[in-house]
Amino acid sequence: MRMKRTWIVVTLVAILAMLPACNRPSSREAANEKESAASSGYTLTVLNPQGYVKKDKILSPRLDTLEGKKIAMWLTATPDQLYAGKGAELFDLLEKMLKEKYTDIQIVRYADLPMKFMPENEVVDAIVKTQPNAVVAGFGG
Repeated sequence: MRMKRTWIVVTLVAILAMLPACNRPSSREAANEKESAASSGYTLTVLNPQGYVKKDKILSPRLDTLEGKKIAMWLTATPDQLYAGKGAELFDLLEKMLKEKYTDIQIVRYADLPMKFMPENEVVDAIVKTQPNAVVAGFGG
């Protein structure tokens, strides 16, 4: 009985392995399909669902080092909000790690900046007022 099952499995695997080869058109059939598709008058256009990305903004140059720089950390939610997630914990840890690695780095804490879900003028003005060399932005808490 066990031997019979083994042969059934082997036979099924062999049949499945041959199926792609059986369904594959010959080179002549493939050429005919291409000709008929070209002569049908239909054109297929494949579009990217993300749309066109317009690249018209120039990014600021990278900092050569963080030593002696001022980094602003902006978080979109306050730590006491239930839906704030782990953003506050992440920013606290990031601040600690940066201060350990760069002794004279200055950090503008997220709690010192307006915390809103939309970077409105108030938020941008507050960040600009601190005159940071870089900004770490945390969206979604």
